[in-house]
Amino acid sequence: MLKGIAIAVIIGIAIIVGYYVFTPQFTPKSFENDLSGTLNQIQNGLTYDKFINMADSQRDAIVQKMPQNTINLILDEAKKFPTTVSESMQNMTSKISNGTQSIVYSKQGTFVGMRGNDAKGKAMIISVGGVAFLRFQGFQVTNGPDLHIYMTRGGNIASGIDLGKLKGSIGDQNYALGGVDLKSYDTVVIFCKPFQISFAEAKIA
Repeated sequence: MLKGIAIAVIIGIAIIVGYYVFTPQFTPKSFENDLSGTLNQIQNGLTYDKFINMADSQRDAIVQKMPQNTINLILDEAKKFPTTVSESMQNMTSKISNGTQSIVYSKQGTFVGMRGNDAKGKAMIISVGGVAFLRFQGFQVTNGPDLHIYMTRGGNIASGIDLGKLKGSIGDQNYALGGVDLKSYDTVVIFCKPFQISFAEAKIA
């Protein structure tokens, strides 16, 4: 019996020693999956928050030398932190009308995800007293770094109009369309400026 116990102890020790000796050979080094460490290798002191809040010109220079695996890490990090907003239609109509003018729905479309991102909800062009705004309703999109809203023709960002940063990756929201020739645009695009990726679009008609 003692002999059996001794053998069991030896086997147990062998397993433990083998784990610590051989496991590191098969486990990726932590810094390879560490976004902060990876960004710091690109620029000393660079963090995810600093990258997101950089001026476009500074950030563009960094992106030019950024490997794809780092870009993927940043995109994965953004997905973890969806942002929520909740704006009623009255939030916008109260700013442009005294309440006596009728609300006109002129165009609408449904969001679809792009490049493997999820999206849902409606994009609607609404006018009050001749003043138009863009409304997202029941909206949700995969969160990303520095997402912007563009009014485009056929999804072409280069000739589109940037309406500014997306207020939230989840929730109803409104955007002013003052001075935008709505006849010239037929597609709303959610666009990631740092990496030039379209996350979602809604064709409006």
